[in-house]
Amino acid sequence: MGTLRSFPALVVVLLGIMGTVQVLSIRQETQTWDEGFDLAGGYSYWKTGDFRINREHPPLGKYINALPLLFMNPTLPLDDPSWARTDNVNFGVRFLYYNRIPADTLLFWARLMTILLTLALGLALAWWARKRFGAGAALFALLLFAFDPNLIAHGRYVTSDMVVTLFSFLACITWGEYLLTNSRKYLILAGLTFGLAIVSKFSAFFLIPVYALLFGIGWLRRRREFSVRRLVRSSAAVAAIAALVVVIVYAPEARLLIPGNWDPSAPSLRSAVDQRTMYGRVVAWVGSHLGLRAHSFPVAVGMVFAHNDMGHTAYLMGQHSQMGWWYFFPVTFAVKTPTAVLLALLLFLILFPFVRPRPLPFEWYVLIVPIVVYFGFSMTSHINIGVRHLLPIYPFLYVLLAAGLVRWKRYALWAIGILLVAESLAIYPHYLAFFNWPSGGPGNGPKYLVDSNIDWGQDVLKLKRYMAEHNIPKIWVCYFGRAEMWYYGLNAAMLPVESKLGDTSQFDGVVAISATPLMGVYVPPEDYAWLRALKPDAKIGYSIYLYDLRKKTRSTPATK
Repeated sequence: MGTLRSFPALVVVLLGIMGTVQVLSIRQETQTWDEGFDLAGGYSYWKTGDFRINREHPPLGKYINALPLLFMNPTLPLDDPSWARTDNVNFGVRFLYYNRIPADTLLFWARLMTILLTLALGLALAWWARKRFGAGAALFALLLFAFDPNLIAHGRYVTSDMVVTLFSFLACITWGEYLLTNSRKYLILAGLTFGLAIVSKFSAFFLIPVYALLFGIGWLRRRREFSVRRLVRSSAAVAAIAALVVVIVYAPEARLLIPGNWDPSAPSLRSAVDQRTMYGRVVAWVGSHLGLRAHSFPVAVGMVFAHNDMGHTAYLMGQHSQMGWWYFFPVTFAVKTPTAVLLALLLFLILFPFVRPRPLPFEWYVLIVPIVVYFGFSMTSHINIGVRHLLPIYPFLYVLLAAGLVRWKRYALWAIGILLVAESLAIYPHYLAFFNWPSGGPGNGPKYLVDSNIDWGQDVLKLKRYMAEHNIPKIWVCYFGRAEMWYYGLNAAMLPVESKLGDTSQFDGVVAISATPLMGVYVPPEDYAWLRALKPDAKIGYSIYLYDLRKKTRSTPATK
């Protein structure tokens, strides 16, 4: 009873700690690579109803992040050539750094919306875990959630990763509640949250097989309650509600969904999709027969399919690939998941076959099926970027571990919790750069992964502070990011590639290079090989490697 009475207060404390460290740490970071055009895109959607900026990703998260800007009324640079050219990156730069409102003010309020969504996810996790597994399991699951450095990191940025994580979790638990109770309320919520997940990020299509598998498991257990009629009716209801959500979110283009609407302002759907993919050919055929114009939703889905077919520049443990590796996400999970969570998972896997409930209650499948399906899909992806693409599995994983360990090994919870909190506090405020202790920590991170796993352009302010503290008037930079150095008062010149430097041993100056190009990603690997052979004098936020190669100071030991 004591746990039940104190449950709301403990939930508030845990989420309060999480939100506090998110706010305090995010004030120390400049924009990450995607945030500029995601925010500019969202604001342009509100102001113009035009989805051209960053069309590949659906608009819901961008709408939410840009909502505070409606009260601030920053300038929208529609006269800039980047708008006409649909130049996402430069439009974001123009919006943030040439505006009447400071870039960091715009970013802070937009990031605050993501933080609120992250805390809402924590509340949903605690509510459902308590409902199905008890207050003890709910609190331990929330502890794992609130101190996970990856969730803290990506739950602060103007991106779609945490938005889709929230709505995917809600979609699964509401569908599970519908299957358990046959309640119309939960059916409507399952359709609503499914639609919201889809318009957050297209990876949420993994929910289709999850819904189907959960219904199938219910049918195997209680066939009379899970009839074909129920399947057809519930599927139609979910599809109809989700379709309505899509129409509402893409409301400015609703007219383009009307067959035979020959709106001259929009190209045909057939001409707007990449017909080299199976999806593109099917959509082109349907569009031709119905006379559909280029609505952003099917066009954007086609862009994702084309992107996946084309692949994406990837790096893993010193290897480079355009098409990625099937084991990219298993390795990423192994090195980026907190040590305490890996130990908890190991203990769970050892104990589960021997002491699991028999028969296994249906709510356990609501946790297990999404993890298996999503992880399986991720291993087939050719877009191998980072742990942020695995975020949707973590809420399910944390409830699953909590339900198992609270039931079987309560004494282990203290050790796991203390270890997690210690590892989380140790990385503050550099949450994006988190790597677990078995992998060697963030200092060892680029040996495994780069890009948004450690280096996303976030550490310009920390670089500025380091230069001031160490009396460095000028630096040579190779920077992976879009924060403008001049905007923050840095005297920075572009670092030439090795082939243009000649004898690198004669280089005289201080070099600051991001971990991503240092590892030869998005640049030819030989461009900065000479720096990889040197030991850095400092690692700024673990993402920027600094080499003090000034001739006058080489005889003086460098500050670490």
